[in-house]
Amino acid sequence: MIKTRAIVLHRFPYSDSSWIVKALAEETGTVSFIVKGGKRKDSPFRGALDPLALCEIVYRENPNTELQFLKEASVINWHAHLREDLLALAKAQVMAEIVLRYAPAGVPLEGEFALLEEALAALDEPAGDNSEVKQPANKSGVFARWLLDICELWGYHLDMSSCSRCDHQIEGAPADFHPETGAFVCKSCLGVETPRARPETLAGFEALRTGRAIAHPEFVENALLAYLRSHIGFMREINSLKFLNETRKLYDRSR
Repeated sequence: MIKTRAIVLHRFPYSDSSWIVKALAEETGTVSFIVKGGKRKDSPFRGALDPLALCEIVYRENPNTELQFLKEASVINWHAHLREDLLALAKAQVMAEIVLRYAPAGVPLEGEFALLEEALAALDEPAGDNSEVKQPANKSGVFARWLLDICELWGYHLDMSSCSRCDHQIEGAPADFHPETGAFVCKSCLGVETPRARPETLAGFEALRTGRAIAHPEFVENALLAYLRSHIGFMREINSLKFLNETRKLYDRSR
């Protein structure tokens, strides 16, 4: 019998009363469960298996089947504040889908679990009085930082501090960034060339490197997603990106 904490990544109907649930377990990595009767109001699993919930689960592992049978599940953190912040929710869904689709299968994923748990906790911070207008500064870099950390964990290191051409330290914001290679360029090496990256993207990388709030996080997030795409080719397959982009537009119109 396995008892472990888990983060629910996705679920979908199996029948009129049951769910298929995919979760990231702290000790065993990604696991799929069949939860019979999970839709019923009196289900003992109600709430614990909602997407993005942090829960404690107990199950008996059967190596001969992909779908495991869940014995117990209880909520540790439902992330209520995150669910009240539409932009935070959209970013959390993208993170969960990336882990679900592209994390290594069949192995423990302690690093991925720790990064996702930390990011969800940060996005779950109360939004405050300005939540309808913009995402608070303390949340502005959470998704970008998670993308940077997941790239590092999966072996796609990004050196934001030095120029890819001259190896000298970059002072201030980089002069350019090439997402297909992850190369940063300093002002001296860029010379009279026109940078490919937008100023908001370059300023966002400087803020990310120095730990400051990112004024326009969507630009550096998109740059990091493009970098990750160049290595594992996922962008067209991440369904939740559409919801994130639509949510960003809503927030832009509200500013």
